[in-house]
Amino acid sequence: MSNNRCCCVELNQRNKWIDAIKRNNVDGWPWYPKPDDTICSEHFMGNKKSDEEESPSYAPTIFPKIYRKRKVNDSQVLARYTRLKKRRTTKVSDTTSSQIIIEEGSELYQTQPLMVDQGCQVNMFSESKLRDTTFICIRLIYSDHCDAEIQVNIATTSRIVMTNNSRKKEAVALTKKSYEDQSTETKIQEFVGISSIKNDQELLDLAGVSFSNFEFLLRRLTMKKCTVSTKDRLLIFLIKMKTGVTFSALSVLFGVHRTTTSRIFHSILQNLACATANLIFWPNRATVQATIPKCFSPDYINTRVIIDCTEFRIEIPTAVDDRVACYSHYKKGFTAKVLIGITPGGFISFKSKVAGGRKTDSQMTVESRLVDLLETGDVVLADKGFPSIKKVIDESGKEVKIVTPPFLANKNELSQEETQRTYDIARVRIHVERIMQRLRIYWVLDKIPHNLFNCIDDIVHCREATIENKKNLT
Repeated sequence: MSNNRCCCVELNQRNKWIDAIKRNNVDGWPWYPKPDDTICSEHFMGNKKSDEEESPSYAPTIFPKIYRKRKVNDSQVLARYTRLKKRRTTKVSDTTSSQIIIEEGSELYQTQPLMVDQGCQVNMFSESKLRDTTFICIRLIYSDHCDAEIQVNIATTSRIVMTNNSRKKEAVALTKKSYEDQSTETKIQEFVGISSIKNDQELLDLAGVSFSNFEFLLRRLTMKKCTVSTKDRLLIFLIKMKTGVTFSALSVLFGVHRTTTSRIFHSILQNLACATANLIFWPNRATVQATIPKCFSPDYINTRVIIDCTEFRIEIPTAVDDRVACYSHYKKGFTAKVLIGITPGGFISFKSKVAGGRKTDSQMTVESRLVDLLETGDVVLADKGFPSIKKVIDESGKEVKIVTPPFLANKNELSQEETQRTYDIARVRIHVERIMQRLRIYWVLDKIPHNLFNCIDDIVHCREATIENKKNLT
């Protein structure tokens, strides 16, 4: 202790000042040391001042509660500092077993491990040919660990090999690039419409047509000028037909508003429905006979058309009458039904208007007036859902044969002859089932929403005309 007064001497006087401040309800009056004031050893941890800057006893930290609210645990702080010094002393002896070897061409350079006890900037490989190679640290750096953050700047190196005892670690140095530039460079490809599609397979997967069919449809369009090109508008329409995605998804894909994609779809649909109206037609008998496959001979050589009905699920209609007309007991839900007729060669030659799923197959056939197109001597292949059209054909006076699989009626099982006949009919009727399956793979008909109810006929027509009759598009 010196002869100068310690700050503890003034404690009683300061207590009086503080009491007066509290009574007068004014701000606190902090204490500032004077030139002749001295701090005694009781204010330092361990009751002794240390000259090491990292030591907790370097600065006074123990004062009465009136000056410091948080109490410091002296023993814990001093023990933590002692452990840190012991750990660093131990690491110094271990660094002699490590070395750094730098290989550049055929020359080798060796340097001793570096330990820095202060914040510094050093040249790590001063004897090598590396230029501007520095390690900037704050506290201590060892060959195997560091106690602070390190900023590394390696300019141009060829290869660095680090060895620790018998284990070797290789690291390929970065050449002429900063660490920010070393992130994986990925080429981002943005979808920009039809120009992003490079081959037929990509277009088939996305829109369901090849480039030749796409050009055929494009030539048939007569569209007004728009900010969206005619090719991209046709692609929007075909993607909607193939995938059934929402207009909002298409707007994100093509960078236009949702209502714009909706208007584009409806305008292209009406335009194509008119332009492709002649692609579904009723061929004459000679044409059908010239293209009939060999599997129809000899029993079904006079087949003119193979008919079948298919149903597509729709959203629940809002009107009660529409719900009654569209509910299908066969599908156990609300559906739309259409009658399809194909030639033995697989050409779609007939399509009825789309109706509610409640109608039977026979009703659809009679209302579609298919009987008017048939001629005497024609053979029509159908399944078991068309039992009553035979009566309508007989009333018309035409000698048309309806071939359907045999029924069980009151029998428990079919005879061997009837079973073989069922197989023979199914063998040639399978073509129309394949056409139905091709229609179903396009998701626009998976579940038709309310906003497309008014154009179901055009959707089915465009799907049949532009997709199924590919041979007639080229």
